Amino acid sequence: MKQDMKTLAETLKNDVYELCQPGGRMVDTVGHARAETWVQRRLGEIGCIPYRGDTFALPYHVDGIDFTNFAGVIPGADRTLAPVLIGAHYDSVIPHPCADDNGAAVAITLAVGQAVARSGGLERDLIIAIFDAEEPPFFLTESMGSRRFYEDQTDGRDIHFALISDLVGHDVTMPSDFLGGVAAMIASPLKPLTFMTGAESHPSLPGLLDTVKVPSGMKMIATLNQYVGDMSDHAVFRWNEVPYVFLSCGHWQHYHRPTDTPDRLNYEKMASIAVYAENICRSAAGTELLNPTETNDSIGFEAKSWENALGMFYQPVAMMLGVPDFKTRKHITRAAQSLRSFGL
Repeated sequence: MKQDMKTLAETLKNDVYELCQPGGRMVDTVGHARAETWVQRRLGEIGCIPYRGDTFALPYHVDGIDFTNFAGVIPGADRTLAPVLIGAHYDSVIPHPCADDNGAAVAITLAVGQAVARSGGLERDLIIAIFDAEEPPFFLTESMGSRRFYEDQTDGRDIHFALISDLVGHDVTMPSDFLGGVAAMIASPLKPLTFMTGAESHPSLPGLLDTVKVPSGMKMIATLNQYVGDMSDHAVFRWNEVPYVFLSCGHWQHYHRPTDTPDRLNYEKMASIAVYAENICRSAAGTELLNPTETNDSIGFEAKSWENALGMFYQPVAMMLGVPDFKTRKHITRAAQSLRSFGL
């Protein structure tokens, strides 16, 4: 992403503030309709062409309710190849801004699309997918936008690789009662953390991801999807054995609350995540990903990600999470369980 990080952060901030209005974006509301208009406009502004037909909108109807996915394309060098997809959902769970869930990810997805468009495209098409109906009561049901997109709205080329993000706007924080005496020492270094699942979804992904530099401003820790479950739109791609990566900063104290507002997000961190996501998409577009399998063991990549992310705080954090290190599946599993125990 060849642009100034300060400018990128400002673009992300502007998009979040425009999308995440006080009334929210719940399905079948005025706020949702306003968000639809905004998404369609922004896809055109960043340089997309429609994925299918002559509009970005891909409407669908389930159980008497009208929904709309949106999909644009940044054309690649060989348009006959299966495309790479980057996506996020735009609906909200409550009638409030829901900036982290999921305006931040929508803004990052659009920023990646714009950067790729300005660079002239990838080896293959890049789909910019903005999904509807991810939030309850539609989550993991037939109405879920990513599910309807993959099962009904794709154009026959399948998907080469998918990158999905959700809850990627906030700093990672730990409860002070859990951190105890080491709170002051490690609380700040943990803020840039971003978690990844999906490296295990294809045997080639750990090696591919290992070559993608993590930008300053964020720290990446890779874990298995099974530790957190199918918590967002990557689910349908995992179910269908599409190689994928899911990025998230986890839950926080403002999750699904009226206090999830644009002013609480870290736009500099989001800019770093956008750069990282773009570089993953570029690498995936130029890599053959054949014979997908969930049996791939990504332990080496995961272990290295913990070490790189934590640096000099590796041992204090390991001690805090009740493990001697993050080098074995047993230890990473126990550490992940500890992280989940206090809400991440």
